[in-house]
Amino acid sequence: MFRGRVGVGLALAVLSAVTFGLSGPFAKALTDAGWSANGAVLVRMGGAAAILLVVLALTRPGVLAAIRADGPALVLYGVLAVAGVQVAFFNALLYVPVAVALLLEFLGPILVLAWVWLVRRQPLGPRTLFGAMIALFGLSLVVQIWTGVELRWEGIAWGLAAAVCQASYFLVADRAGSSTPPIVLAGVGMTLGTVVVVLLGVVGVLPIVIDTAATGVLLAGVDVGWPMAATLLVVVSSVIAYLAGVAAIRRIGAPRGSLVALLEVVASAVASWLLLGQVPTPVQAVGGALILGGVALTITSRRPAAVEPEVLPAA
Repeated sequence: MFRGRVGVGLALAVLSAVTFGLSGPFAKALTDAGWSANGAVLVRMGGAAAILLVVLALTRPGVLAAIRADGPALVLYGVLAVAGVQVAFFNALLYVPVAVALLLEFLGPILVLAWVWLVRRQPLGPRTLFGAMIALFGLSLVVQIWTGVELRWEGIAWGLAAAVCQASYFLVADRAGSSTPPIVLAGVGMTLGTVVVVLLGVVGVLPIVIDTAATGVLLAGVDVGWPMAATLLVVVSSVIAYLAGVAAIRRIGAPRGSLVALLEVVASAVASWLLLGQVPTPVQAVGGALILGGVALTITSRRPAAVEPEVLPAA
């Protein structure tokens, strides 16, 4: 059905969503063994930054030229799309349940659609909007926001900040100059994000615990050890996820890319079932099916054709 640039972009977007979805089980295996959530975040970002910087040093895909051309975009990507979304989400968890924080963060696609419509003046097709509504309703079923809800304004504020940062991930990647390769955007952004998290850890905003003596790091009932779990978190859920995501957005755009990213919730639920033994409820299964259906509607919709200017006859 899909060929060429769009087909490749959709495949990369799905790969990005699935690999991002695996980050939850990988990180939980570490936190259950004694790491702090922020410690897992720092290792995830720092390890990915190290790998990407080595690749950049070997390939040299015009890093300095990209920094000169897209410096502000690279800074925004590192501060908001890499560090900001994780810092905001984990701070939201201090005040509201995980389900509420997750639902607030995944308002990001709605912000992307609003920005594209109101600021960029790009019309959105009815099929895209309908698919978005179905997918978001499915998201609410997966996270089951109505169970044990305790709302505090601090948690709502941090959750909305996470949504803004998530939206920036798609919008900045979409608008960064075409001369900036995805690996440069991801590598420089990951490095800046790591610096931000380290600074927040130093000043005490983010408590960071990395226990290298941790045992009982369980995935699928097997103690894989913290080095294996951390490696999976870095390579699969960071390097591959970010590179695939940026490359996908360049091909299919921010609106469609942000909605395909909702598959991350489904991937996370399935991975948690297989790797952590957390069996989804029937309601969550229905919600996952709705997300899949909504995303399918979105990716099969056609962009509204541009209106050709009317040519008046010569007088």
